[in-house]
Amino acid sequence: MKPITILLLAWTLHGQNRPQFVWQGEVDGSIVLHLHGHRADVQVQDGAPVQNQQFHFNDPLPEVRQNVRVEVLQGRGYAHVIDQPRLENGYTLAIAIEDRQPGSSFYSIALFWDASSRAFEGGRNNKSGKVTWSGLVDEEAVVSCQAKSCVSSSAHGAAVANERFKFSRPLPGRDQDVTLEDIQGRGEIHLLEQPRERNHYTARVSIRDPQGGSGDYSFTLVWSGTAGTPAPVPEPAGRGLLWSGTVAGRIRVTVQGGAVFSQVLAGRPAENQRSDLVRPLPARADLAAAIQKLRGRGRVAIVETPSEQNNYRLIFEIDDPGPGADSYEVELDW
Repeated sequence: MKPITILLLAWTLHGQNRPQFVWQGEVDGSIVLHLHGHRADVQVQDGAPVQNQQFHFNDPLPEVRQNVRVEVLQGRGYAHVIDQPRLENGYTLAIAIEDRQPGSSFYSIALFWDASSRAFEGGRNNKSGKVTWSGLVDEEAVVSCQAKSCVSSSAHGAAVANERFKFSRPLPGRDQDVTLEDIQGRGEIHLLEQPRERNHYTARVSIRDPQGGSGDYSFTLVWSGTAGTPAPVPEPAGRGLLWSGTVAGRIRVTVQGGAVFSQVLAGRPAENQRSDLVRPLPARADLAAAIQKLRGRGRVAIVETPSEQNNYRLIFEIDDPGPGADSYEVELDW
């Protein structure tokens, strides 16, 4: 019988003392567990990837404001809550596990929360709202709005300048349909993604500026007080990572949870690396992933997709034929 099964059986005998979530794994360094609903993702802060990970939900984490308690059952380091579920973070819980001694160590933790409440915080999610955004765009940019913040990423051209946004209220942490209104600008603006659980309730807007130099753009996203019905979305769902760097030889890039790291297979280490992670890679074996080379002369390909056997890693390789080095820009969708 696996250790986690024994722990769950023991808590079943204790009745009401049973935790809502149990996690275990081999930790070498520092990691962060992100919980939302009935999903759990691991983000490696430093050290090696987690080995032999297992977890079990007895109850999903409700979308309600509350304080979660963590209990360390086994481990030489310590675990603590760094972000309690709140409206502002989409009711996502973050737990840090830090192992500062050499080598890896086995950890087992239990989390306790009030599973009886299913209501949204104070009923405030039943109200409508809007966010107004403006900025200077050169060529192409994507604006991602979640909770009460908007961030932009430039697929091509210069970084967005003079970026401003204003929320009338936070975007709800649930499936929601938003409408694009008050569009201003010389190019194209369209809604790229609706807020859904798979993208951590983030609305994304694409802006394409066809003329030279930067242009002024603005838009407003509006949502009603009732949850929208999720629209059919093709797989893969959308951009997960935009990676760029200078490659001379052959490198391998690994994505796991919210971590991205590269290793050299031949030639020199990649230089000027930048990883714009739009959302963490889910710990799912059925994930549909796609890769697109936006810039670079060599070959780019996915060599390993997430599975339980590889601890849910997505791995791609860049093979530059030379001579010298070349700049690459790669988009990964999931």
